Parts: sequence; structure tokens; C-alpha cells
Amino acid sequence: MVSLGNVRPVSAFCLGAMNFGTSTPADTAVAILDRFVDAGGTFIDTSNNYNQWLGDGGESEELLGEWMRSRGNRDDLVIATKCGARTTVPGDPGDAHWEGLSAGVVHEAVKGSLSRLGVDRIDLYYAHIDDRSTPLEETVRAFGQLVTGGVVDLIGCSNTATWRLDRARQTAAAQGLSQYSVIQQHATYLWPNPPALQGVLRRGTPHFQHAGIEHFDYLAEHPDVTLVAHQPLLTGSYARPDRPFSVERGYAHPTAYVRFQALRQAAGDLGATVNQVVLAWLMHHGVVPLVGLSSIAQLEEALAAVDLQLDADLVAQLDKA
Repeated sequence: MVSLGNVRPVSAFCLGAMNFGTSTPADTAVAILDRFVDAGGTFIDTSNNYNQWLGDGGESEELLGEWMRSRGNRDDLVIATKCGARTTVPGDPGDAHWEGLSAGVVHEAVKGSLSRLGVDRIDLYYAHIDDRSTPLEETVRAFGQLVTGGVVDLIGCSNTATWRLDRARQTAAAQGLSQYSVIQQHATYLWPNPPALQGVLRRGTPHFQHAGIEHFDYLAEHPDVTLVAHQPLLTGSYARPDRPFSVERGYAHPTAYVRFQALRQAAGDLGATVNQVVLAWLMHHGVVPLVGLSSIAQLEEALAAVDLQLDADLVAQLDKA
């Protein structure tokens, strides 16, 4: 078990439900959820915009709600969802039409998630994509009000630059409001090249998806903030030859391949899979991997990583590669 923001215990990794009810059929999704909980899993992640590129959006939240009601296990779980990246134009999930993070959107979006999930509170609520067109004070106040009103327990942000995370926390503290205690960024064992770490332009402002050195430095100084790493397994690139490391995502470069060889060596020495070593390495460093799965076999592989022991020498070798 680990703790979100040093206050809320959760399972060692988070189950990503993005595709549940759309590209992952309902019966498969339910089987994965049941097995995850049977193995001690408690932390599940979704969003109000999943999967608008395949459906209406919200199918994942609806499936989770139906499953929790059928199992009667709501109080045993930590459910995270998000707002800010749902499209306002049906059929067009492009970022030009994201709902953003104005106070009105935040308060309305949380009502939609509560309804689809069929719950009276949300354990962890994220600002999904940093919205620089809305004053940060407005967004921070809206999220703080959700906590004060008992609608949300913990708040966090995702895809956000370090300085924006810090400014949001300082703004909340100055107003006597709850601060972001979780940040969800893309993080894995490999380091992308510097241009990828600098973010890409969306709506004319940088979109910081990767967790860079500054994020890790900030987290080391602020143990009350937890990093949740989305796409830690690079959508299969570590293990599947048909999904090579992406140039666009910044992983197809010489240094990354050197680090990948160190990872493969470690996996061979441990008798584990490369994916398991990636997850174990992240967990060793206090990161909560967010793992999207589409089969029981993939879940079993991830569960085995929780018990994979990396000794100090091996961690040092992996860190320095």
C-alpha cells in the first residue's frame, strides 16, 4: 500500500479504466475489475471524457458505477476522475473544444461524474489538462470549494508544468483552501529526449504531459504530493515489436536504447518481464503507476510486479544507465 498525499492509503498501482465499456468490452472490463479487487487493488482511474473519440464520453464512469453497485464495494475503493478535457462539440474530441477549467465548468462537470458513477462523493478529482485561459485563482477556488463542500476528498492536477503546480498550491494555501496533493503525468523508466520534455503547444500554450526532472525534484521537496504515472508501459512498446518506441513521444533516440538494454538485462537476471521491472522500478521510487489493461493476462503480469524485489545495487544500476 502507498498513500496519496500522505493521507489516503491506496494499492501499489492504479487500474486505468479509460477503455472500459468501449474498446474493452463490458464483460472483459468487469472481469478485470473483479480480479483487481480480489488481489487487493483499491485505486481506479477514469475521466469524464473517456472515450469520446470512440463514443459519447462517460462510458467508463458509467460502467464503473454499475459495477460498484452490483458488487456493493464502493466504500472499499478509491475512485479518481477528472474534468477539463471533455469536448464541447460532439464528435470532435480535439483540444480546440476542450471544456477547460472555469469555475462553472468544474462545478457542472463534477455533477455529471457523480451521476454517471452513481456516488455522492469522489475520492480524487483531477484538473485534467492545465487551462491557462482561465485564471488559476478561479480554478483553484472551484476545486477547493468541492473539498469544503464534501463533494470531493482529495484534489489533483494532470499534464501540468511544475511551476503551475506550485503556484496553484500556493494560491490555495493563501486562500485557506485544500491544495493539490496528487499530480498525474506521463512517466516511465526511459527518459524522452529534451524537446519532448518541454511539452507541445496546445491552444498556443505548452502542454506538459511528461514528468521531467523538475517534477521529480519538486516531489522530493514536497512529500505531501504524490506522482501517479500514466502510460508507464508506453502502450506496449517495451514488449511488442509491432509497437516500436515512438519518435513523436520522444523515446526513439540512442540514450533511450542504452537504457532499454539495461532494463532487458535486469529483467533477464530477475526472471521477470521488462514490463514488470518498469513497474517495480517506479514503485520503488514512490511513484504510483497507472496501468491501462485490456485482459486478465495483462493484469496478472502487473500484479506480479508488486512483489518483485529490486535490491539496492540493481536500482543503482538502473538509475545510472
